[in-house]
Amino acid sequence: MARILYLTQGYTPHDWRFLSKLIENAHETWFLPCRAYTHRYESRRLPQGVRELPSLSTSEGTWGISQWLRSLIRLRENLRQIQPQLIHAGPVQGGGFLAALSGFHPLLVMSWGSDVLVDADRSASLRWMTRFTLSRADMVFGDCRAVQNRAVSLSSLKPDQFVLFPWGVELTLFRPRPSDLQLRSKLGWDTNVVLLATRGFQPIHAPLVLLEAFRHTLQSNPHARLIFVGTGSLRPQVDAFIKDYALSDKVYLPGQVLHPSLVDYFNEADIYVSSTMSDGSSISMLEAMACGRPVIVTDGFGNPEWVKPGQNGWLYPAGDAGALALAIREAIDHPAQRETMGHRNRELALAKANWDQNFNLLLSAYARLLEGGRYDAV
Repeated sequence: MARILYLTQGYTPHDWRFLSKLIENAHETWFLPCRAYTHRYESRRLPQGVRELPSLSTSEGTWGISQWLRSLIRLRENLRQIQPQLIHAGPVQGGGFLAALSGFHPLLVMSWGSDVLVDADRSASLRWMTRFTLSRADMVFGDCRAVQNRAVSLSSLKPDQFVLFPWGVELTLFRPRPSDLQLRSKLGWDTNVVLLATRGFQPIHAPLVLLEAFRHTLQSNPHARLIFVGTGSLRPQVDAFIKDYALSDKVYLPGQVLHPSLVDYFNEADIYVSSTMSDGSSISMLEAMACGRPVIVTDGFGNPEWVKPGQNGWLYPAGDAGALALAIREAIDHPAQRETMGHRNRELALAKANWDQNFNLLLSAYARLLEGGRYDAV
């Protein structure tokens, strides 16, 4: 058993899964969020046994130097009180950067995908923060080779300092089965082809690109329908688009859904679709695959490591609503191909996306760090 400080940005279903596994494996775990968000994307309580610390900051906007300094002082106070044996921190320019500033070792930095693949190129300051953090990490892990290659290019990481960890899904939960929601019957969509999107209404997920593609799809496939799960800052624009193009009877918005309940939505759908601009090994996509659904996702970063066009899904250029519409129409027009792809995706998830098995990679990384690790007083 080790004393682990888990330092992250907020509190999401992914954090809940990591924390649950740490407790399950008898690690003494403290949860420290960088920010106190007004909206939490995970409504479940912290797993029993996890010790929650007050967030380092209440500011949700862009941090200035004063916020970073105050947060660093609070982090160092926590380190002196807890005396952890290891920090597990991410994303790179958030919790990872603060942990690197603290000078603590051993430090394991967790990439969340877009932090390395996209955010590192947004500005000179973010590029510097990325390089600084990666250079001071004892180990970095990410969920796909695209993240690995980018992290290595931004740092002097040695091969044995990067852990390729494709996260994975809970295969006993996310599996093909009848939905308890009976949503298609309630909506009168029993004979329709139903698309499902679950990535929410944030700029990086480009929800308006998906809605534009869906609008074009209806011109040739008027029987298509869309379930769009989630919430986010672009919800007003999404609502306005649906109203302007009279799509309210063709698009269903259930809002934010508890993570365990997502399995019912996957099993209500015929096709999973994502317009997200940047993906590592997308958990939502892997959950759709585990439920035996074909997928339509952007052609970039981690997605091609999982999706082979013509075999288990479709790829299209990020941000291209026209290309996405073509992919959707292709999927709708070939139901037999969709069924074959769905079976292949379930087999792929069983083989490579088993969360319980894949988590052992992280535990092995912990063991390596703790064997040769040290605690630097701060």
